Amino acid sequence: MKNQLTLLAAATLACMGTAQAQNSITFYGALDAGVLKMSTTTASPVYTPTTADAGGSSGIKDGGIGGSNLGIKGERDMGNGSKAYVQLQGNIKLNDGGTGGANSTGTTTNFNQMALIGLSGNAGDVKLGRQVAPMYYAMASTDARGARYFGSTLTTLVGMNSITRAWNGTGNALFGTVYNDNSLTYTAPKFADTTVSVQHAFGNVSGSNSAGSQNSVTAMYNKDNLRLSAIYYTGNGNGNATGTAANGFTTTANTNRLTSFGALYTMGPWTMSFATFDGKIPSGAQVPATASAVAGTTHATANAYGLAYKMNAEITISGGYYTIADKTNADSKASQTALSVDYLMFKDTTAYVQTASTSNTGNNMNLSPIFGSPVPAGKSNNATMVGLRYTF
Repeated sequence: MKNQLTLLAAATLACMGTAQAQNSITFYGALDAGVLKMSTTTASPVYTPTTADAGGSSGIKDGGIGGSNLGIKGERDMGNGSKAYVQLQGNIKLNDGGTGGANSTGTTTNFNQMALIGLSGNAGDVKLGRQVAPMYYAMASTDARGARYFGSTLTTLVGMNSITRAWNGTGNALFGTVYNDNSLTYTAPKFADTTVSVQHAFGNVSGSNSAGSQNSVTAMYNKDNLRLSAIYYTGNGNGNATGTAANGFTTTANTNRLTSFGALYTMGPWTMSFATFDGKIPSGAQVPATASAVAGTTHATANAYGLAYKMNAEITISGGYYTIADKTNADSKASQTALSVDYLMFKDTTAYVQTASTSNTGNNMNLSPIFGSPVPAGKSNNATMVGLRYTF
């Protein structure tokens, strides 16, 4: 009897160990901050273009390579290659200790980057909730600078959205968003070295399935030393997700449109990239000139050129050249040159120094060298940042 009880206890403990092994919870994060110096700043920190110049500034800036964040993710192994998972992630600001940030409606939430649940298996991957848009992953995959916060395809896209005058730095944007509330994403199994994702963001507006909704399709090709990306994004209601008319548009007007193509090639220690963007408000969606988006741009294009050199296992030098053309306001255009040196001190700690020079022409152009720090329209800008990034 004693031996039988011993065997039963051992079997129970073995089963408990197996069950625990099928589940995992991970706490992770990234802490990134440095000293940023800029030659020009806006009088009010919003992205709507303004010529008001508050002068130069220097101070602590959260997010030089990427924003600081804390997250929790967990998954359950369901067998046969399938799993269920959850993920919660939000910003933490190292400059003042603040947490969270704006969601698509402009209100502040703790898990402002990700709050989702998903299923993954042989048939593909499905995610539901607030999440990073597939278009950001596609954009970053063909950027030699990885769509970082400082001088990249990310700051280029932010510049395009800013000049619509329908986006002030929070909430949804006309020419594609990095995060989406109320979204459902399906990623198909990889085929011919290509990954395709489809996302639908619900507007959650009673009485209308289309009001405030957004749709996107992305494709990423990755084989050997070559990566290719393609993005198509469309949305209704001028990027507005609150269920009310925004900037003179109706909630159902098909106002948002973005297409992008990118390529990245690695040859030894060198990585080269190019991407082109075309954002527009279709002519059928335009409204009287009282709408703020029409006072801004209804059509903008951008090009991004990137180059990186991996000097050794610890040091990477990267640079980029970016241009934006406002097709609605012919006198508005911008160009930017950025350069960074990243030093991998340890496998989880990177020290960096980066600099950028930006030329903005016209009262509707305010391309900024770094995400989160708008600059005056029509003003040149020089920026330098020295910082440290730690991940765990």
